[in-house]
Amino acid sequence: MTIITDKRVVSDLDPFSAEFRADPYRYYAQLRALGPVVWLEKHNIWVVHHYDQVRTVLTDWQRFSNAGGGGLTNYFKDKNWRQPSIILEVDPPDHDRTRKVLMRLFTPGALQKMRTEFTGVADDLISRATERGRIEAVSELVLPFPMKVFPDAVGMPPLDRDMMLVYGGMVFGAFGPRTPWYDQLLSRAEEVSAWVDAHCERSALTDDGLGAAMYAAADRGEITHAEAKLLVRSFLSAGVDTTIDSIGLCLRALAEHPGQWALLREDPSLARAAFEEATRYDSSSQSLFRTTTEDFEFEGQRLGKHEKVLVLIGSAGRDPLAWEEPDRFDIRRRITRQIGYGAGPHACVAQMMARLEGEVFFRTLAEKVDRLETDGPSELRLHPGLRGLTSLPLVLGGKQ
Repeated sequence: MTIITDKRVVSDLDPFSAEFRADPYRYYAQLRALGPVVWLEKHNIWVVHHYDQVRTVLTDWQRFSNAGGGGLTNYFKDKNWRQPSIILEVDPPDHDRTRKVLMRLFTPGALQKMRTEFTGVADDLISRATERGRIEAVSELVLPFPMKVFPDAVGMPPLDRDMMLVYGGMVFGAFGPRTPWYDQLLSRAEEVSAWVDAHCERSALTDDGLGAAMYAAADRGEITHAEAKLLVRSFLSAGVDTTIDSIGLCLRALAEHPGQWALLREDPSLARAAFEEATRYDSSSQSLFRTTTEDFEFEGQRLGKHEKVLVLIGSAGRDPLAWEEPDRFDIRRRITRQIGYGAGPHACVAQMMARLEGEVFFRTLAEKVDRLETDGPSELRLHPGLRGLTSLPLVLGGKQ
């Protein structure tokens, strides 16, 4: 139901409900039909959902701040359970200093080294999965690949890394309202924070990974050693779960669109394009938050100071004003206005690495697998946070 009060467009939709999360795209269409910015009375927040307004909010950091937190909790009014990230929850100019350190990690040489290592891991995982034929893809492919290659690249030694998933759940679960599920996660906050803290120490990392390069920047005086440790923590928390879910959603899209899978199988060089299209079509990062820094008018609505603005990236990726046939999954689509990695000064700093993981995984899959079919219904994670799968039964058949 929608009403207009004092020119404020109001909706009672709840973007954090299980019903909404199970099929967000039909609700996105409803929101887009209401206008460029809507007040969600359930949570007392604004929401933007068209491509143009989403990009505007993400790029205008002076009025739409990241320092208020990436989730529903308003850091300008309430404290969080952990110290804010010095890269994800801070605005320029402080953000520029730390971001510069991270951007320098992705040199051509570093990316080529990652490509070689990622390919070896993908080849091994996919070969073994193909031999089994019928698999549960989330546990056997989607999770193991990023959980191996990303921490390895950072320099985390081989160990039980499952605690990273618990930490990721705590970080991304904070995007929504407090629930019994999230409270149960937070009951482990002290234990999990201690584990993450210990494994982000310089002494816990190899001397040839991205983490070591962050500490080297501290040695040069570009950041402090305490900040280097916080950057390692933020890098690990932001880079694992998002890629896991992105690969899972892309894999499902290919399995559910046999014509598109045939295109990729016949031409594995389309792997990067397939991952790019899946990021638009069904992004793991469906939403972000920004917080207003002042009172101002935006798209005919009066926004107050320190009000939360929900930015629906997933809706922007299906906006018919920005994309032709937006509900069609087409790996040959030429994407020049990608929004799945965010935009502006806080666009995903590791997007080159994420894209490389996706490209390597799906290229290897296309080179080694002929048959890719669903083997039963997939299951989505329905609690607040990233969009991702908990189960994806597949049938794989190797190329002769």
